[in-house]
Amino acid sequence: MAFFRMPAPGDTPMDAISPEARDYIKMLTKLHARFTVLSERTPVNKNVYIFLSRGGGGLSGNAKYLFLHMVRKHPEVESWFLTEDRDVYLTLRNAKLPALTYPSEEAINKLAQAGTVVVESISFRSALYMPLLAKARQVQLWHGVGNKKIGFQLMGVPVLEGRTDNLVADHSDYDIFVSTSPFYTEEVFKKSLRAKEFLDYGYPRTDIFWGRVSADAMLGCDVNAYATVRAARKQGWKVLLYTPTFRDTEITPLTLGAFNLLEFFDLLKKHRIHLIIKPHPRVPMKAPGLPEWVTLCSSSSDIYPFFPLADFMLTDYSSIHTEFLLLDRPVIFYWADFNSYNAVDRGLQFPVEDMSPGPRCFDGPSLFRAISEAAAGKDEWGPARRALRDKAFLHQDGKACERIAAHLLQGEFAPKPKDGPA
Repeated sequence: MAFFRMPAPGDTPMDAISPEARDYIKMLTKLHARFTVLSERTPVNKNVYIFLSRGGGGLSGNAKYLFLHMVRKHPEVESWFLTEDRDVYLTLRNAKLPALTYPSEEAINKLAQAGTVVVESISFRSALYMPLLAKARQVQLWHGVGNKKIGFQLMGVPVLEGRTDNLVADHSDYDIFVSTSPFYTEEVFKKSLRAKEFLDYGYPRTDIFWGRVSADAMLGCDVNAYATVRAARKQGWKVLLYTPTFRDTEITPLTLGAFNLLEFFDLLKKHRIHLIIKPHPRVPMKAPGLPEWVTLCSSSSDIYPFFPLADFMLTDYSSIHTEFLLLDRPVIFYWADFNSYNAVDRGLQFPVEDMSPGPRCFDGPSLFRAISEAAAGKDEWGPARRALRDKAFLHQDGKACERIAAHLLQGEFAPKPKDGPA
């Protein structure tokens, strides 16, 4: 069904919109008005916390882990995980966890009551339900500390031309922004977005690096892939975690043609390396017929419980390697499209040599050599990894959730001082 047609001479912009599209716009306008009125008439309940992850409510990321912490450790508040994914909703409800599925009536009413909304991306700003959150405190956990340009620093990037107004609106007016260190707060986040308060408390999803992976943490994971990788590790295989980021162009890391995939797989087998491929959520992949020592995770799944299983990581421009530094294990960088990425895609904020403590590979031979050396235990990058880790993370203790929760609950729910001496 065509919503638009080429305007004829003398037409107004509205004349180019089909009757079907006009009906659709009217419906959206009515819903927006209804949500605005409902928000204005509904009293805010400071006890109600709504947690929103990326991509319509996938069960992963910082929002997932802070939500689980709040539910288990702070029953004095009413925490809800909001999702548009029916499978995520059922997963949480089957685990006896409080979940809402949008656009149910229950979800709409809870959104209108929310005293706090906890997010980790900007996608909620364009959601139809946004007017319902007009009076809620907005807590932005964000989704990575790396070297790619973000927020206001993307103004003028060719692939985002014409989106300046959206960049400003989506990255402004947060009440609290959670960072990981003074360096990232001052040099990245304060230059990329606006918030009333910046907290160097760390990322909730990294807390599992300091303890066992709980049943809660496994919710939203690709459990079949996890079982396969654990079995390989028990059989003495090393584990290489490959985590490429997305491109604004149509290129994907595995379609660059920089090396022969069959030769790559043979190299892995030779060194008894089990490869986990975790595509970016924005780049879903299917790869039937992979050898048994290569595992493809669901792109929408949570990869963080896999981190303790990985002996080393292979990535490109993704911020995910920064968190892997907390484990102090080797990272290999593969940049076959380095020039085009910086010229056409989003580009980088800092000199690559300052933010990439590992072998930097621009073609197949250099990548194969780096993997072979890592498999043999050759590692010259330990001091550089630890230096960047310490710059990126003020706290390295697995207590990010505790710090964030204590800050959010101060005032209404902070422990009252005892009378008399302790």
